[in-house]
Amino acid sequence: MVFPGKKVGLIVFIVVLTGIVLFSRNQVFKSDFYQKTEYFMDTSVTVKVKKEPGAEEAVSRSMEVMKQWSLKLDRFNSESIINKINNSAGERVLLTENIYNLLKMAGKYYNLSSGAFDISVAPLMDLWGFGREEKHVPAEQEINSVRERVGLSKLEFNTADMSVILPAGMSLDLGGMAKGFIIDRGMESLQGSGINSAYINAGGNIRVSGKKPDNSLWQIGVRKPRGQAEVYQDFILALAGGSVATSGDYERYFIQDGIRYSHLIDPRTGYQAREMLTVTVYAPTAVEADILSTSLFIMGWQAGQELVENLTGVEAMMAREDERWVSSGFHKIAVFR
Repeated sequence: MVFPGKKVGLIVFIVVLTGIVLFSRNQVFKSDFYQKTEYFMDTSVTVKVKKEPGAEEAVSRSMEVMKQWSLKLDRFNSESIINKINNSAGERVLLTENIYNLLKMAGKYYNLSSGAFDISVAPLMDLWGFGREEKHVPAEQEINSVRERVGLSKLEFNTADMSVILPAGMSLDLGGMAKGFIIDRGMESLQGSGINSAYINAGGNIRVSGKKPDNSLWQIGVRKPRGQAEVYQDFILALAGGSVATSGDYERYFIQDGIRYSHLIDPRTGYQAREMLTVTVYAPTAVEADILSTSLFIMGWQAGQELVENLTGVEAMMAREDERWVSSGFHKIAVFR
């Protein structure tokens, strides 16, 4: 898997963008935090925690945990379990409990989204050039042919031995959920080290835990679609826990004959989802926010709204041309100005 970077820069910390001063009633200076940034998953990954004894070691452990998981879930890493599944198509592959449950989660959201979220979309991603091939617009006949090799319902699960069988010709790409899952493992590591105030940002996929050192909430701004890094000025997210992720058609795309083609492909049609400009999701965990931001974008305006309003603990903001919608509980996590 090439980590898609679909959220790079889509959510920005509401602070001086260098990270020197956090935005709050009581200024929290950089000296109150221990922060470390590394590059993996095709993006910058930052971990920021309250400066206290053991913080540096805890952050280093968290980074290492995330880097190891990023290798395990990369379909282009010849030693990853996803690569093994893809190269054993038609054969039973035994999985660890973590990986098995992750794929089952993918199946859950495949069903909830009526097939809009589908980790078996890899053949289509490759066809359009969003894997490692050159980006181009395929012929309709090619798309229709490849679509026959897409559909997570075809993946066979065996709970007894935690194994799967992927039909021949199919392949998996966890780009729509891997970053979130990896961030959750990083936060889990921090909490296991006794860190209660923490922030992890992997290219715009964000998870926070506890309040900041001054006891204020973490404040996060949402970038406007195609807005040159401009954020919405009429609200900010204010969180003491949970995760935020955004999907938009303006970060990973190519233009051919004046038409924009993004990586957000509807696996049911083989073509780009075009109704939405951006979707921001708040969820308890980073993997849920990651999955749902993709799902809602592809599902579209009406179906996306209906799904959000039926999920517990999930809020969303959706935008299309000249129109914005927020979920009924969005005010619980946002401060409007």
